[in-house]
Amino acid sequence: MLEIVKYVKARYLTEKGQDLVEYALLLAFVVAVGAIIVGNDTSISKSVSSIFTKAQTVVSNAANAK
Repeated sequence: MLEIVKYVKARYLTEKGQDLVEYALLLAFVVAVGAIIVGNDTSISKSVSSIFTKAQTVVSNAANAK
């Protein structure tokens, strides 16, 4: 039983951060494509820029945490 618990912990704790980063990048890509479709609205471009800045911050913090 203890081996199963160790396996589950190792399996899910090591991949959580990777999944989160992948979903954040996918979301940022979808938002960027949506912004291109909508056009030259400055509020959308500021929002997209903010999202990429936040994603970059999350990735940098994750890299520094190791």
